[in-house]
Order: sequence, then C-alpha cells, then structure tokens
Amino acid sequence: MEGGARTAIRTGRRERDKLARIKHSARKLFARQGVDATTIRQIADAADIGLGTMFSYAASKEDLLVMIFQEEVGRALDRAFARVPEKPLLNQILHILSAIVTHHRENPGLARVFVKETPFIADSHHSIAAFMSSLYPRLAKLIDNAKDRGEFPASVPSIALARNLFAIFFQQLQFWLAHRSPAPDLDHQQLNAALELQLIGLRNMAGPAAVSGPRAARHANDHRGKRRW
Repeated sequence: MEGGARTAIRTGRRERDKLARIKHSARKLFARQGVDATTIRQIADAADIGLGTMFSYAASKEDLLVMIFQEEVGRALDRAFARVPEKPLLNQILHILSAIVTHHRENPGLARVFVKETPFIADSHHSIAAFMSSLYPRLAKLIDNAKDRGEFPASVPSIALARNLFAIFFQQLQFWLAHRSPAPDLDHQQLNAALELQLIGLRNMAGPAAVSGPRAARHANDHRGKRRW
C-alpha cells in the first residue's frame, strides 16, 4: 500500500473517532441536562476537541440531536422492518413500533429529549422531515399488503393511515415520557386499544367477504383478546 493511501486511511479513522466522541459526549449531556442547558462548548470539551473542530462536524447542537436520533432510532427500525412477522396489520405495526419503544425503554433520559425536542426542530436545514418521509412509505407498504390480504378495502389511503397510526403512537410516547420519572414501560394495552380503534372501522368496511375460510379464523384469533409485544 502506498504512503498516500495509508495516510488517507489513518485520516479517515481519526475523523470517525472524533465524530464518535462528539456524538457520545452530546448523547450523555443531552440525556443528563437536556438540549437547552447544553452548549456546543460543553460538548466539545467533553469530547476533548477544539471548538473550531467541533463546528466542522456539526453546526449546532440540534444537528447533533438529529444525527443521534437518526442513527439510533433508524437502526432499530431497519432491524424491525427486516423481520416483520406474517400476521395481521396491527401485529405488524406493533412489531415496528416496539423497536422504538425498546430503544426508549433502555435510554429514558435521551428518549425524553427526542420526544420533547425533535418535533419542534426547524427543518429548513435538518432532516427530521426526511426521516419521517422515509418511514411513512415503509408503513404504507405494510398497509398495502394488508389490503391485498383483504384486511381493508383498497380505497383506504395507505400514507394517510400510516401517518394516523404513527401520530397515535407518538401521543402514547408523550403520555409515557412526559414525567421526569416515567413508568418503566409504555402502556401497551392503551396503545393497542388506540390503534385498534383506528383500524376497526376500516376493517369492517372490508366486509365479511373480504377474509373468508381458514384465513378468516386465523384473522379472528389474531384480533381476539389483549395483545402484547
């Protein structure tokens, strides 16, 4: 390997190491004292880098918050979408959302910051809207598949339903994480009921002929009783 190539590799490693230190420091400070009370200088000091170097990686603490959110929550969602169970839509949606809940359960301090701050970050130069715009079509694909199975009529607008289901979920996250010392877990029963209330009318629109035979029996069994993740 030539000297120039080795130098480029070492430089790349140093850059990745600095960024990892920045994100690690920002994550700890955000979780401990919130975004408002955290300054860029505090993050730079904790990461042991200069303030000027800090700005070459992130222009603001909001940039860092979005970066951490996309990396951690995005990775959890990718894993969940890769293993969607062959079950009715509600169970599939709960499977996807459980990835976010699991992340937040393990990181309650940072989760409160995500829920409180990310919806209100101006998106002129951040990418929260882009992140959500990529999530809704993935949920809509599950809805399209459910329509193909006869769970819902074809006239149901998939993107609109995906947005509604996520809005219900986000409200439940707010209920859960609003307190400084939140409950150990989200109220799954309440979330299940809220999502089912959204879906039951659409499901009934499909009519009894939409799902019949052995598939109807499985469908009924899957929707009977309480659901847990």
